[in-house]
Parts: sequence; C-alpha cells; structure tokens
Amino acid sequence: MSSLKEAICWSGPAVVILFTLGRAESSLLESDFETPGMRPDEVERFPVSAEEGGRQAVVREYDLTFQDADQDFAPYLRTCLRKASAHAEGIAWLAFEGAFHFDHLFTEDVADQIYGYRVPGGDPVVAWDSAILKSDGWKQEIGEVRSVLDSAFPMDPGR
Repeated sequence: MSSLKEAICWSGPAVVILFTLGRAESSLLESDFETPGMRPDEVERFPVSAEEGGRQAVVREYDLTFQDADQDFAPYLRTCLRKASAHAEGIAWLAFEGAFHFDHLFTEDVADQIYGYRVPGGDPVVAWDSAILKSDGWKQEIGEVRSVLDSAFPMDPGR
C-alpha cells in the first residue's frame, strides 16, 4: 500500500473501521460521528464477541463509509477517537479490515494494521502515513497501548 487513502478505499468508497473496547454497554449513534463539515454517508455498528473467560470488556466495531474520499480525514478521525474512547469508557482504535484478534490486540505483529488510537486520559493519535506504521517507534507506541489494555482490562486469572 502506498498510502492510507488507498487502503481505506480498496473497495471503492472510503471505509474507516473504528473499534472500541470498554465498559459501556451502549453503542454510539450515527449522529455521534458527525462533525461540522464532515459526516459519514453510512455508519454500520457491530458487536464483537467477547473472549470466552477473558477480559471483562465490551467490544464494538463501527464501519464509517464516505463516498467522497477527498477529505481531510486525520483531524476528523482524532475527533471520532476522542468521542468513541470516552463513550466506551476505554480504548478506541482505527484498523484495517481483518486486523482484529484478541490474542494479537496491540501487539507488534499487527502494529502496521492500526493507524490510530486513543487510551483513556490520552490524546488521540492518527498516523496517516504508511512509513510511520512500519516504523519501530510505531510498534513501540502500539505496545504501550497493549500495556494500557492489560492494566485496565486484565485477563481473567482463571483462564
């Protein structure tokens, strides 16, 4: 992939996949993804099955579809990450299709498939450059998100 824009537009329209992992049972509404000057043409919401005997957390996926891919996505995505993380009472992140698996969440082997995140109390981070996603610094940042995950949502000790 030469750019993130190409990656989110692989099927035609731009599709941004935002995940949340947190304590809140409720989903964000479609209107929660509207900002002045930018709103998705479609918002699909999916619950993600929890780990059997794993973390006590609610995981959701939101697919945001934009027919107009020629927009400035980075500022918009930072706003969405902030809202989503706060609403979920946990972590929000942006990832490419097929990049979610509990055992590999925020590990080095999938770091280049995650292009944004926000942890509770932190600022939202969006890496809109494929070179950054392949860097050691990005792998380290994603590893720090994993540390937050393990601390805030530990595995059930009986697992």
